[in-house]
Amino acid sequence: MAPRRKFRALSLDLWFTVLSYDATSDRHWLDARTRAVSESVRRPDGGRFDDAEILGALDGLRHAAEKRGLTVEMVPSDVVQHIADTLGGRLARPLEEVARRYSDAGLAEHPPILNPEVIDVVPALERKGIPVVVVSNTARSEATWHDVLRSLGAPPFRSIVTSCEARAGKPRREIFDEAARRLAVAPEEILHVGDRWTLDVEGALGAGLGAGLYRGLWPLYPPDEPADVLPPERGDRDVLVLDRLADLLRADLWDARAGEGRPTDGPSDRHGPGPSTDRGRDARL
Repeated sequence: MAPRRKFRALSLDLWFTVLSYDATSDRHWLDARTRAVSESVRRPDGGRFDDAEILGALDGLRHAAEKRGLTVEMVPSDVVQHIADTLGGRLARPLEEVARRYSDAGLAEHPPILNPEVIDVVPALERKGIPVVVVSNTARSEATWHDVLRSLGAPPFRSIVTSCEARAGKPRREIFDEAARRLAVAPEEILHVGDRWTLDVEGALGAGLGAGLYRGLWPLYPPDEPADVLPPERGDRDVLVLDRLADLLRADLWDARAGEGRPTDGPSDRHGPGPSTDRGRDARL
């Protein structure tokens, strides 16, 4: 379906739009994060906490957030400090270093898989003057994701807006507002594309953005990751349904003024309230 308006910038979801992962990744990444904490948060006598204690502190953090109807939207430094405080431990390294180790944990040893379509599509759009950002529910920092994407051979993105640093996850509008702030364009001038109906399509529409549902990586979902089927009653909505990211190169999607804005970078200090209805993929610590 062709949208009824044109756009000046593109926002892409991270998981199963830009990147995918296999069925073993979640376990590997959780183990790596547990090791990162074990190496950096020590008992008062200098000994290490065991894995069960660390996982118990993480589970307590999750459960407290779920009771409030929120995802665990904490930057890595806050997560690490929470674990240390909960266990009565002390940091063996500076907090900034521990937080970066936690944010990076497991990705070098067990990297996600880059969607090869991104390699051609993002630079092609940038050459047209259409800036591209990533908007993701993730407990890892923007700096981590820039480094990971670079190591995988991805083209550079103008910015990566993370739920932990925006303090709000999709489908809440605050994370989309932060993307608009960084792009220096109005929300209605941004097209957001992702694989989840509730998080990406309804979230974007609720924040005033255009929306596209990308199904190209649905076949790669792990067994416990069900696809968001396009609701029949929503078929007449002004929503693109894409099986290839290359379809974003259509000229009729983009405003001739694309590229006139001045994209900005860096996280916002606006932390809006409100519930989030999905934990997100990597937001599960």
